[in-house]
Amino acid sequence: MKQIFYFGHCWADNIGNAFIDFGINYCLKEALKDQDVQINNISNMQPYNDYKFNYRFPYNYLSGGRKKADSVFDLRMQTKPDLVILGGSLFDVFWCKVHSKFLDWLIQNQYPVFVLGGGGGNNYSQEELDFVSSYWKKINFIGYVARDEKAFSNFGKYAKIAYSGIDNAFFLNNAFTPAPLNMEPFIINSFDLTYLRTVKEGSKKIIKLSHRLLDVDSFKYFLVKRFKAFKLIKSYDLITDYPNDYLHLYANADVTHSDRVHACVSSLIFGKKAQYYDKSDRSYLFDRVGLSEIRNKPVELDMDFIEKEKQKQLEVIKEIYMQIC
Repeated sequence: MKQIFYFGHCWADNIGNAFIDFGINYCLKEALKDQDVQINNISNMQPYNDYKFNYRFPYNYLSGGRKKADSVFDLRMQTKPDLVILGGSLFDVFWCKVHSKFLDWLIQNQYPVFVLGGGGGNNYSQEELDFVSSYWKKINFIGYVARDEKAFSNFGKYAKIAYSGIDNAFFLNNAFTPAPLNMEPFIINSFDLTYLRTVKEGSKKIIKLSHRLLDVDSFKYFLVKRFKAFKLIKSYDLITDYPNDYLHLYANADVTHSDRVHACVSSLIFGKKAQYYDKSDRSYLFDRVGLSEIRNKPVELDMDFIEKEKQKQLEVIKEIYMQIC
């Protein structure tokens, strides 16, 4: 039995990562259901950050920061995988710096890496591309399903087999069944990346969400974001570590207004409308599915189109696995 390790699950600083994880796990189980494999999940929680979950204010802000490299315990590096699965915004300078020791481990051991729905960070500048590529040129990058055309053109060339696919969160309606809510019609305002704003639609109730459970984890960041930190609890209707809560809301909202790409995807894939309010290059995943106008107005997803794309992607995942394993 082959041991497949999916290194994902970093929910505390962005609950949207859970939506990626739900999608990837569904894809792996569906595409590889006839294969003799065990799919293991281990967190990508940043082991280099000195999180103090049990400390209360002010000690939590005073005790954050980075650990020394030689004192880091990384559970991912205590495994011997036949195949490593990664996904999300990993072609990003910040991600590569935070996970540099892990990436060096992949390079040193030449474990085969299959990236599903991988994309870049907030911008695809040449400087960022050069930095990130310096790692991926050395990794045993055996398979890649991109989530947008920009990522495919910039990083597909480093993989043995590459496919221009869609984001993993578009599989959420396969992986999760939302509960019907006994609520009056409502919309969602989910803003925690750019700035807090209120977007109204007539007299509909507004539910304000944040994807950040750990908004502040160091004294330096607290000084910079102190006003936001003090008003955090008053600013939102829901902040939780349970992704299902968010999905129940996104799936039932009339419209989601957000600066988070996966807040929008989560409503869209359940047949609802969404509008995106940021300029991040992560949003190229919308262009891949014909939703360029999401930056200007609420839009809906073509469900027939997306279902065809999803079936093709599952077939590609299976085909790539069969070729490389």
